[in-house]
Amino acid sequence: MPSRFRLIAAFNVPLALVSAWLLWRSRDWPLVGDATVFHFIAGQMRMGAVPYRDIADVNMPLTYAIHAAVVAVGGMSDLAWRVFDLLALAVLGFFILILMAPAGRAPAILAALAVVTMHLLLGPYAAGQRDFLMCIPAVAGAWASARAEEDKPLRVLWLALAGALGMTAASIKPTGVLLLLLPALTTKLRRRDVVAIVGGASAVALVVIVALAASGGLGAFITMARELLPAYSAMGARPLPEVLTALQWAAPIAGLALAAALSLAGSTRSSFTTSPRARAAMGLAAFGLLHLLAQQKGWAYHIYPLAIGLACWGAWALAALARNRALVCLSVMALGLGWGVIDSARRVEDTAPLRAAAAMAAALEQHLPRGARVQTLDADNGAFLAMARAGMRQATPHIQWFSLLLAQEPVRQQFLAALAADPPAAVLLTNAQWPKWPGFEAVDEWPQLASFLAAHYDLISTGTEDYIAWRFYLRTR
Repeated sequence: MPSRFRLIAAFNVPLALVSAWLLWRSRDWPLVGDATVFHFIAGQMRMGAVPYRDIADVNMPLTYAIHAAVVAVGGMSDLAWRVFDLLALAVLGFFILILMAPAGRAPAILAALAVVTMHLLLGPYAAGQRDFLMCIPAVAGAWASARAEEDKPLRVLWLALAGALGMTAASIKPTGVLLLLLPALTTKLRRRDVVAIVGGASAVALVVIVALAASGGLGAFITMARELLPAYSAMGARPLPEVLTALQWAAPIAGLALAAALSLAGSTRSSFTTSPRARAAMGLAAFGLLHLLAQQKGWAYHIYPLAIGLACWGAWALAALARNRALVCLSVMALGLGWGVIDSARRVEDTAPLRAAAAMAAALEQHLPRGARVQTLDADNGAFLAMARAGMRQATPHIQWFSLLLAQEPVRQQFLAALAADPPAAVLLTNAQWPKWPGFEAVDEWPQLASFLAAHYDLISTGTEDYIAWRFYLRTR
């Protein structure tokens, strides 16, 4: 075994211990953040609601299907979500290992452990994030793309699989469609190869379209994609330097990013031009960069595709670097990992949404039976978790303010008309009115809605948990 492989193997031992410690610390991660929105939508689906038609949201169909499956199996519990997140992490690690296998056991394990460590350092708000989940078909697609070059007799099948996996990723986040270009980096494509890729992608797209049509949500999905999604994507866009601040969350793989950069020059370049898997890893990193830039937000979880691509690319490059350069890269990685561990140990997790959710759920359960119609408007301040666990039914498709704030006036009037035609049993509002600043101006400065509430409801309960405030209106007239 070359000395650099022994060096990597030695580094993997403490890295594995850190990963195990972080895994143990994560065992009681609660259901928080974006996951509560999708669990709420999954709960509404179990009551007969159809995404896009009955729930105004801008996420891709597979996201709802994943959460619906988790809720169907484990309910709304924290434990079910924790188990799912860890299973997803294990599957992602498996595909990293099989993609990286030709680079050697030690580099493959290093790439997988680096990704596991980064995920666990990001904390509970990263659990099951869409950008994380889409990396599973992304890495699997990179492997299938490389196999198309390595396994010529089954080339067409591997390319069809790569196309199917790319479209699967796009069914979680739209940028996943760029993964359909990965095979072009691993092999020289002919016309029938392109047909195979398009055929695999089309098969998945057809399944999604048929499922949407069967549920009655296809037309609403098309309307959402044409009208609401572009406006939503531009909402909260940040300048490029601020978007790039997300790179700090990839600190645990900084040493592998350095190894990837060093591979662009010198003798290691040849190993990337000759190996389809190494080129696939480079393609993953390129996709990850485009994905990060396309989000325009720079949120921590947007870093996943880029970080995972760099982890695979860098681990492969590390195996080909001279021993002294490999030592430098591993030292940088150790420093980044140390910073991440210290930051994680010092971080005080935000429990305000959980406390607010518990208080709101108690108010709902005190005054209403399960299945009661409630109009809620929130973003991530706990109302969705309260609604989901109290078993309430959403009164209108609008669950977040953005769908009303971005909409044309006819949509806002339809919302008011739906409330007036069949007033719900209660209205639950939080001060999360994104894209506006936190507060209650969105309702207080909408005279028609304020008048409707005053005419039919009493404000019977309010609450404040740190930065979160909420109002609970009960219908009395």
